[in-house]
Amino acid sequence: MDQVTSGNDGAAMTAKPYLSKQAKRRQLWLAVHRWLGIILLIPMAVLGVTGSAQVWPEETEALLNPQREVAATADPAAISEDHIAKAREALADYGPIVRIQMGEVGEPIVASTGGYADPPFGIGAPGGMSRQAYVDPDSAEVIDNTDSSGGFMWYMHFIHGLFLIPGIGRQIVGIMGLFLTISAVTGIYVFWPGMKRVWAALKWQKRDGKMLNIHRQSGFVLSIVLVVEAITGAWISFPGFFAMLVEPGVEQPERPRRGGGPQGEVLEAEDEAWMAALASASAAYDGRPTAISAPTVESAAWTVNLVGEGMEATASVPLNGGPVSVEESPARAGPPPAPTRAIAVSTWMRQAHYATIGGIVWELLVFLSGIALTFLAISGIYVWGKRELDKKRRA
Repeated sequence: MDQVTSGNDGAAMTAKPYLSKQAKRRQLWLAVHRWLGIILLIPMAVLGVTGSAQVWPEETEALLNPQREVAATADPAAISEDHIAKAREALADYGPIVRIQMGEVGEPIVASTGGYADPPFGIGAPGGMSRQAYVDPDSAEVIDNTDSSGGFMWYMHFIHGLFLIPGIGRQIVGIMGLFLTISAVTGIYVFWPGMKRVWAALKWQKRDGKMLNIHRQSGFVLSIVLVVEAITGAWISFPGFFAMLVEPGVEQPERPRRGGGPQGEVLEAEDEAWMAALASASAAYDGRPTAISAPTVESAAWTVNLVGEGMEATASVPLNGGPVSVEESPARAGPPPAPTRAIAVSTWMRQAHYATIGGIVWELLVFLSGIALTFLAISGIYVWGKRELDKKRRA
């Protein structure tokens, strides 16, 4: 029966169409999918853009800072007193140099001060923001002078990782990852056409608008990548919880932060002293210097990092002229071997999330998934809003 006439006012009322159990489930999950998109529009869009921006961090950094480009043959290991003097002059207002990095051929020399100010938004240790001078190995001219925190890639990293909210920000992002997983799975369920109609479903549907077509197609193609990124992102945010699931009873150790300058009260040294320490380290170990850290009151020694044939070493050069001690270990291209199953899984999750494994194909998929996430968040709201307006016009 299509219509019934009932009610106190005698007005005709249209009966609701019959829905099967499967159709009702689809309606329920469509509502979940839609409301997650409406509520989480802004954070999802932000996570997508900032995630894509970090797929190729070094290339993006170089693109945004062309002034740091040096000749392909420029060798930062050929450092001299002139390079140190120019860096010292550029950093004079921010404190003494505590560390000098000498990267690969074709990269500038980077001299850093100790912390002189608080990082933006209180992210990091108080007073932990240092100043960095980039020096051309060929000309010994300072080509850039900037803070270690507050650049474009710094913001991309910390917006994506904790929404610039110290303390609880990482947990908030982790919860967003769980919601994104639900959104992606419900989207797959609602729009899944069945195995026999997959290719047909990817075709352009004339009855749907352009935005819905692109929304459905991009979401369908990249949904698996989005699920992987969402789960790995949540894992990174709650490492202890997930480690407990993988390996009960094993405590997840705190992930070590990337090394910076020396810890403790730094002793100022003349330019000649830096070069003398480098010379002593090179005499004690046949390798290419990659970094040197100033001595501290506690260590009373220079720390020089070097790389050799398949090996890497750390040389300690005492201030009192004593013998140089060298610790050598095999060079590693990636993270150290995981001591536990939980750490091994956690390492894989981090590598998959940041696309440091899988080659160019996975890098492209992760990049596109971030762009798609932003588009899906915006286009989903657009499609829903347009349909609501059309309903009101027809009414």
